[in-house]
Amino acid sequence: MGALCPGLLCIAGEMAVAIGSVDSWVSRYSAVMQMSEKNFVVVGANGVLGGLIARDLMLRGAHVAGTARTNESAAQLPSTLTQSLLLDLEDPASVQTLATYLVDRPEPLDGVINAAGIVGFGTAEATTADNAARLMTVNHLAPAELVSRLLPRLSESAGAGREPIIMGITGIVSEQAFAGMAAYVASKTAHAAWLRALALELRRNKVRVLDAHPGHTETGLASRAVFGQAPAFPTGMTPEHVAQVIVAGIVADETDLASEKFNS
Repeated sequence: MGALCPGLLCIAGEMAVAIGSVDSWVSRYSAVMQMSEKNFVVVGANGVLGGLIARDLMLRGAHVAGTARTNESAAQLPSTLTQSLLLDLEDPASVQTLATYLVDRPEPLDGVINAAGIVGFGTAEATTADNAARLMTVNHLAPAELVSRLLPRLSESAGAGREPIIMGITGIVSEQAFAGMAAYVASKTAHAAWLRALALELRRNKVRVLDAHPGHTETGLASRAVFGQAPAFPTGMTPEHVAQVIVAGIVADETDLASEKFNS
């Protein structure tokens, strides 16, 4: 009888592995079914993080339209996008044009993911009003304007039971302030506060609002500062890891991805 125990344990172990594999397959299948036939717009899909998020959503069965700022930067958009669109967040007419197009198109709108943004460095004393206003426009005011104009379509999606989502990536700077980045911190914190208020307003409409707060990520954004010089940051997280956590949060019905959730 003693010889049977190892065999039974082996059989049990194989069954556990098999069951685990089935559970994993069911989980992946469920995630695909959740996203299947949903229509997302990823703002800034030409960027490293936006492109990864768009690709991951498409792998899960979603239809994704992505935006880039110019025809030149549109070359960086994922080739598998359902649609490539232009959006210059510094141009109010561009925001209005895209919003009108998305409101008028026949397809449902199930999600707006904002992965666009700019950064600048400098003390509060050294930062000009124009530079601060530029960060506030791109990181908060323009995305907020776009989302506000699209709320009727997102509410329609909710009414049809399609579980729409609005998502921003305000980063760790919306959780804690950093010296030498006052204007950037202000712009991201403003958008985070706006998203929190929006979530309260849309609760009854069943439109979910998600904010993600990853720490420093190696997207190259710091090297493209619109003003100032980036400090010597420690090595950040990989964009692939951050995108994976974000898309998992979208699928899992999260409403806030705190910075700690990106540390595993």
